[in-house]
Amino acid sequence: MGYFGNQPDTGDNNSFRVLDDISSHTRQFDGSSAAVVSTANNTITAVGHRFLTGQRVTYTTSGGSIGGLSSGTNYFIIKVSLNEFKLASSLANANNNIALNLSSVGTGTDHNIRVAFDNVNTKFKLTFGNGDFNAEVTKAPQIQVSVNGVIQQPQDTMTPTVGFGIAAGDIIVFASAPAPADVVWMNVIANNFPSFDISDNHIDNFIANGTDTDFVLSKEPANSQNVIVTLDGVVQYPSDNDTVRAYQLNGNVIAFTSAPANGVAIQVRHIGFAGATSSDVTGVFGRTGNIGIIDTDPIVAIQSSGFGIGTVRTLNFIGLGNTFAKNGSTIDISIAGGGGGGGGAFTTSITGIQTSSNIVGLGTTTTDNTALQGVGNSARGLFISQGMILYENHLDGDHYIGTAYNGLMAGPVTINGNLFIDGNYVVV
Repeated sequence: MGYFGNQPDTGDNNSFRVLDDISSHTRQFDGSSAAVVSTANNTITAVGHRFLTGQRVTYTTSGGSIGGLSSGTNYFIIKVSLNEFKLASSLANANNNIALNLSSVGTGTDHNIRVAFDNVNTKFKLTFGNGDFNAEVTKAPQIQVSVNGVIQQPQDTMTPTVGFGIAAGDIIVFASAPAPADVVWMNVIANNFPSFDISDNHIDNFIANGTDTDFVLSKEPANSQNVIVTLDGVVQYPSDNDTVRAYQLNGNVIAFTSAPANGVAIQVRHIGFAGATSSDVTGVFGRTGNIGIIDTDPIVAIQSSGFGIGTVRTLNFIGLGNTFAKNGSTIDISIAGGGGGGGGAFTTSITGIQTSSNIVGLGTTTTDNTALQGVGNSARGLFISQGMILYENHLDGDHYIGTAYNGLMAGPVTINGNLFIDGNYVVV
């Protein structure tokens, strides 16, 4: 059959695959092992099994049968998880979760469960690679199905009246149950490739109660490789197709093999790519992703027009170790790598920049001389520690020049108010 669209390169994870044969599938297990056959829970463990609730299967063994089962007898599957299932005596019991009592383990390692075309089963699991991988399809038109050489009609429903449909979990549903002699082949035309969500990563936190094994996550991961699970900070290993480990994923439910102890902190971290969707920031200086400031990045400060400047100043701080610290009414700026050729750091302290009134810094007109140093509400000057005060050629209100400070103005000068001078005052 020809490809639809561009032909994929050899070895690519492409859509065009022949699916596993579903006409007959047998899973062998060690029925003599208590780790496989649980008489307490009436479950059989088969890691990565393909069985579905309601499927009619046949149990056979060359050894002694498991207590409650008979070799060569048909039973119906109750799917517990990806790795465990129970058996029921009828379809109705399977659908109502009424399982057979497994009273004892069997003898020998040759125990088998077989599902096949039998004029009864209509639902089958779709896989490829001998069951190692799911088909990754959600709609019937994504696969092509032939029964006895006749292409079947796909229907976007889980209850098709003709042809077939697709149910959640890569399950094909035939309108009519295939017969044992039917020849069926299937191939995938288009997968749903798993991809990372363009969204913030999630972290789910739970506290174990010593009983529950299943916990519902806030979002559905693509698979167990897309989460990191810890118990009290200890990373847990997920189950895979070959080995049962600490947990497995069933949709958006994380299912632990055994209940974590009471009080244990469970954290599930959803990993993968996360875009900047929780804010408007999508990049900095042409770079995207998790951005850090580098040596050549400019730091831009916009000066307030209230100070009579209203312009943009760009400060380039070169080198690592530059720091800004607020100590009371002082802002300390430390620029690493300078200092008179000695390799030390430049440190500058700016004192008296305040946001409240009647304090040295942003002062208001008052009889309290100490409150008049700095930048007033009418922009009457700029106070810098151990520096000078620069005014326009007129003064409105009361002003104060403190001891050891200099005032400089461009004349002629008009003073409307009081000027208190304990330092030096020069008119140019």
